[in-house]
Parts: sequence; structure tokens; C-alpha cells
Amino acid sequence: MVRFSQYVVSILSLFLWGEPEVPPAEGGCLLNNSSALTATNQRSNASKSIAIVGAGSAGLAILKTILDLPQETRHGWEVVLYEQRRNVGGLWLPDPNEPQPPKLPETPLYPRLRTNTPHPTMTYPGYTFRPHTPLFPTHEYVEQYHVDFAVNNNLTSYIRLNHTVHSAGWKGNSTVGEWVVEVHHTNGEVKSITKRSFDHLIVANGHNHYPRIPKFQGTDEWLAHTPTGTRKREIEHSIFYRYPERYVNMTVLVVGGGASGRDAVLQVGPIATYHSLKEDKEPTPDANVTVVPRISHFTRTSIVLVDGRSLDDVDAVILATGYEFLVPFLSRPSSDQDASVGLVESPKTTLNCTTAPTLITNLRYIFPLWEHIFSLSQQYPPTALSFVGLPVLIANCPSDIAQALLIAHALADPSTLPSRAEMLADLVAQESRLRERGYDPYYAGHKMVGGDDDAQAYQNNLVRYLKQKGRLPDDGKDYVEPWRRIARKESFLLGRAWRRIEDNGEADKWLDGVETEDQWADLILRLVNWQRKHEDKYGLHGSVYVGQPWDESGF
Repeated sequence: MVRFSQYVVSILSLFLWGEPEVPPAEGGCLLNNSSALTATNQRSNASKSIAIVGAGSAGLAILKTILDLPQETRHGWEVVLYEQRRNVGGLWLPDPNEPQPPKLPETPLYPRLRTNTPHPTMTYPGYTFRPHTPLFPTHEYVEQYHVDFAVNNNLTSYIRLNHTVHSAGWKGNSTVGEWVVEVHHTNGEVKSITKRSFDHLIVANGHNHYPRIPKFQGTDEWLAHTPTGTRKREIEHSIFYRYPERYVNMTVLVVGGGASGRDAVLQVGPIATYHSLKEDKEPTPDANVTVVPRISHFTRTSIVLVDGRSLDDVDAVILATGYEFLVPFLSRPSSDQDASVGLVESPKTTLNCTTAPTLITNLRYIFPLWEHIFSLSQQYPPTALSFVGLPVLIANCPSDIAQALLIAHALADPSTLPSRAEMLADLVAQESRLRERGYDPYYAGHKMVGGDDDAQAYQNNLVRYLKQKGRLPDDGKDYVEPWRRIARKESFLLGRAWRRIEDNGEADKWLDGVETEDQWADLILRLVNWQRKHEDKYGLHGSVYVGQPWDESGF
């Protein structure tokens, strides 16, 4: 069914990928060969033009939320979503090809990936997974969920597949202007380049594309001296990881305690594995590995750890060390010489949110952003550039909707937002609170450092703010429902329960008749009580871990 729906969306892209309410000025001509023709287009006659980049969970969330605004509010708006890949789904859409390092793959997704939280906690509010979806599904189900969401909510006609945003530069000042957006489109052997102007740019292209590669002294020498009679030594980031069988007859060192690192040691561990963790990281439950401290350096013959021990038998190193916060199309110079770049890459910057003259990324943190969403750069108005999906250690789809609600209402009425000065003061205060808790905000970046408590408070505060401003009805409830909070808190308990159910072949019995959000919530609560009674009586027999690729917090 997954592949059939992909085919349906592909057909829709041909026949229903029509024009939005105000047709975008796509323009340009296509050549009959692989060369490209650049066509400079004038801005459209839309009352407001909005470009969204990325059709993963964040992009679909903001597109749906904008279209949910009252018709009279968005009358005359032009909304276009550009997606560089062949379909929606973001990192859940498998790469059609095997990774060929050093060329980066399209996604870090690996074939044995499953979610590590129950899928009802991951959903857009009010939109569930299909009936009979396993509680901890494999990646195919999550990909299908995004396809279903796009098709069933009539989003497809606004999405341009195989369209890569190459550059986006701001042409204007702090109060008025436009984004000059250059888009590259590929259709088989035919390529085209189009330039468009937009009032607003929304970045929703994820942050699991560009690996963070730690530098260790001596790696080149270690790689160059593979012992005779053994496989060639290698060091690769987990973005290239796909199958544990690749490491048969090898001793592997996995670096990093995030989700991908934990998944790697569980999958590769039965072969022969070390797991290098920071001092504050817990070992992976049930992993058949030897836990070691952080790496100090490499020598010709060994990997030296910070405690002085040496590992002499390692053949391969998997770096599950996270990803850099980069947005290349915002940092690439525009073909329009009057347009300035939207984001400056500066890994060693000493600037902060009050001294930065423009938006900056130090590769861990994009700043200054209010609520991880709105750019406070003085180059353009606060609603000109916004981000969806930057927070890490959070349930993506519900968080994406919470952010999208604030963006959509701010686009409809900029007075929804505080003044730039007020937002900057609020950001400074937030960074100070992080420091008081022992975190450097410019290192912690967009992580919800307090885990689910911080993540849920963040979402609740965004929606509560809109209620206080009168943009949403005040029902007196938190945005994050009690059952989601319980399910997130009890994810490991629920994982053990679900493994017990699958081992006993009883999944269908539990899933029969479960379709609505309320029914999934009821199932969650019943499972928590069922498993807790079992463990109170018999004790905890084993644990479960199944991972997700975006939690790379361990390094």
C-alpha cells in the first residue's frame, strides 16, 4: 500500500499539481537537452506571496495551517511549496540509491528503522495513522502517513516536486522588500532555472542533512595503516549507515549516544562493537557492546581514549555525532547583486543575538530567532523569514503545527507578534535562563534540553500566546493533551508492552476497532495500565529500544 500511494501522489503531481488560487509566476522555458535556461520573472499580482521550502512534516504542517485560515483572510494569497525530492515525506522518504560516500545521501533513513515513541504521540493533532498501524511502526508507515496527510488534505496542488531552491536573497530593507528566489527544476534530462520574488519565505527543510564530523588527531595515519589480512579501515558518519551485515567480521566503534548511535550498537553489537559515550550518557539497554569513554586521538595502530586506554582491534568507526544547522540556499549569494544573503555561516563567531548584524549559524544554533521561528535580523521585517521544525528532542508533527499556527496568524496580521525589540529581549532572557541551568545556548542550540517537559511547555506556550492575543479560541486547555504527555513519559514501558504483544501474536486483537484519536489515546492508557500491572507482578523482563534518526543528542 505504501508504494501504491507513492504512485498515486506521483500521478497527482502530473495531473493535479495545478496552480494555487493565485497562479505562481513560474514562467521560463524548458530546453530539449540537459542545459538550463534562466528566466527572470516578475513578482505575481498576489496580495501576499509565500514560498515554503521542504515537504517533510514541517513543510506540510505550515502549508496545511496557512490553508486552514479563513478564505477571506487569505484571499488573493499565493502559496507555493518547493520540494527538491521526488515525493513528500522528508527524511522518511527512502533514498532510491545506496549511499556512495563521500556524496551525501538524500536521507539518513536506514531499512530497519522504527520509531522509538508510540506513533499517536507523533501525529498532527486530529489526524491519525491508518487503522492497524503497529504502535511502534517501521519507517514505511511513517512515510505513508505523510503521503496520506498531503493527499487527504488537498495539499498536492500547492507542491512543486523535484524543485530545488538554489538561493534566496533579500532585496529591500528592515521594513519592506522581497525575497529573490532561484529555483532549479529537474524533469528527467530536462532542467530549468527560474527566478521568483516572494514577500515571505518559510524554511521547513529539516536539519538532518549535513553531518557533524568531529576532528581527531591522527585519523589519517590510522586509516592509512590497515593491518595486513584485514578489511580496509574506515570512518563514516551514521548518515551512511544502512545494514549491520556490512560489518560482519569487523570490530566496530560507535561514537555518540543519540538515537542513531543507540540503534547502531543494537544492530551491529551482536557482531563486535564498542560504544563511545560521554560521561553523562547512559549505556543502551540490551546492547551487546563494551562501553568506553570518549576518544582522545588516533595513532598508527590504535584509538586512544580519554582515560588512556587504547583500542587496537577496531576496523570501523561509525560517527553518530549529529548534524550541523545549515541552510545553504540562504547562505549562497543571489544572482541578483542587490539581494543580500539571508544567513551567514560562521562556526567560530563570537557574536551573539544582540550583536549579530544579520542572521548567523554557528552550525549548532541559528540566531537571533524568536521562539526558534522568526528571524530578528534587522535586514528585513520579522515576518519575512521564518522557520518550522528547528527544535530537537521534540515530537515533530505536533510541534510543527504549534509553530505553524503562530506563523500563519503572524502572516495574516503582523501585529500578532511583539515588537522586534520585545522579541529580542525575550530571546536574551531565554538564553539567560538556559545559562542558569548550566547550558550554553550557543552550544545547546535548538535542543529542548529538559526533554519532554521543556518540549511540551514550548508547544503549550506558543498556542497559549495566540489564545491570549485572541487569535485562537481560549478553551482553557493545554495544547499538548494529557494522553500525549503520558505516552511520551511512558514510551519505554509502552515499548515493552508492545514487544510482549507482538511476541504473543496479539497485535490485531489490541488494534481492532482503533481508528480515531480518542481511541488511540484510550489504547495508550490501557496499555500503560496493563504493562504496569504485569511488571508489578513479574518484574521488568528486558526492555525495548527502537530509534528515530533526528535525535542526535549524544555527542
